[in-house]
Amino acid sequence: MRTEIETFDGLDNRRELIILLQRLGSDGRRARFLESLVPNSLKGFAGCPIKVRGDCNPVTAYFILVGICNELGVPINIAASKLERAI
Repeated sequence: MRTEIETFDGLDNRRELIILLQRLGSDGRRARFLESLVPNSLKGFAGCPIKVRGDCNPVTAYFILVGICNELGVPINIAASKLERAI
C-alpha cells in the first residue's frame, strides 16, 4: 500500500509546490509557513514547537516540507492546501 506522500509525489505536484513556495516571497515567510504545519501532525508532534533556521529558498523549503510530512506525520494534502491558501 502506498503512503499518501508516495501517491501525491509526482513531477507536476513537486513543481507546483516549489512554485507556490517561491511565491511566498521570502525565506522568513517560507520558514513561518513550514513551522505552521507542525500542529497538523498525526504522530504526536502537534504540540512541539519547531524553528526553521538559515536559508529557506524554495527548493530547501520543499525538502523541509517533505521531511515534515514524512517524519512528523503531517498529511501532504493538508500541507499543500494550506500552502495554496497562504498565497
